[in-house]
Amino acid sequence: MNVIVTDAGFCADDWTAGFDGLDALADPGRRDLGVDLAADLLPEALGALVRDFDRIAVIRIPFASFADGRGFTLARLLRLLGFRGAQG
Repeated sequence: MNVIVTDAGFCADDWTAGFDGLDALADPGRRDLGVDLAADLLPEALGALVRDFDRIAVIRIPFASFADGRGFTLARLLRLLGFRGAQG
């Protein structure tokens, strides 16, 4: 089960369009993407995503456990770079 973390808190996952890897961004015609990011993605790699934020509706980051904070760190960096998602 996925749980969505929003600015308002946690909510149920109602995303039904599926998720793709970063390679989906290579197709400039694709919009409203759900993108999977690995929790161990290097923060330096996020800068390349900024140009595609308008095409990404939701980003999914896996958590190995509740004690693994890498996903929260990655999500915070995405917000600092300006990602707001479909609702933002």
